[in-house]
Amino acid sequence: MISFGARRMHPAIVPMIERSAYIGGCDAVAVGKSAELIGAAPVGTMPHALILVMGDTLTDTRAFHEIIDKTVKRVSLIDTFHDEKFETLNVAEAMGKDLYAVRLDTPGSRRGDFLKILQEVRWELDLRGFKDLKLFVSGGLNEEEILRLNPVVDAYGIGTFISNAPVVDFAMDIVEIEGKPLAKRGKWSGAKRVVFCPHCRARKILPLKDKQDLCTCGKAYIDLLNALLSSGKAVQTLPDPRPIREFVLGQLASL
Repeated sequence: MISFGARRMHPAIVPMIERSAYIGGCDAVAVGKSAELIGAAPVGTMPHALILVMGDTLTDTRAFHEIIDKTVKRVSLIDTFHDEKFETLNVAEAMGKDLYAVRLDTPGSRRGDFLKILQEVRWELDLRGFKDLKLFVSGGLNEEEILRLNPVVDAYGIGTFISNAPVVDFAMDIVEIEGKPLAKRGKWSGAKRVVFCPHCRARKILPLKDKQDLCTCGKAYIDLLNALLSSGKAVQTLPDPRPIREFVLGQLASL
């Protein structure tokens, strides 16, 4: 599972980034407004600030457990003051089956080999009978680090490397004037169709007037470019994020 949280950004931007992250494959979002957009409950854990104010990880976890709605899974943040292994064991032994997971948000300056730290924590938990306790990780993680940590980590909180992801370069060029194809050098003139075959996953760019509907595999194309607005009015209803997400995940599975 990958949950997403974007911080230190303009509040109007975050919900749309998180909506896109959910559509792109993340399992949950952290901001309340973002959760409204996707029609789901927000997901998150306690912050370092709460532990700093209360002064102790176990005291904070017990208070969280006492006050927060029981439908929220108990995830203790265990890297604020002490060694990750001993803090995890301390909280796990005190909370027992009420504890769902621990989160390691260890700063890069303190990590050393983060995988080795996580393997050590997992070993000590399993040795003491806490095999069901999950390990969550956050803090400046990118796709390469996730692949490396996957053998031992159950969930990730990703922010920076989604909210500040590399851009997809594009340009909005004129390709047609008064119905006549015209474009600058290096650009293909004329309005276009972009079609996709859901069977063999072939994609093709066609002139707009080209009515070719069948792929070379014999299956029907789907048009990927469809008008949403005409003269300022909506001409079709947007689907909810969930079916969009299912379509995206179906494509990712074939990569």
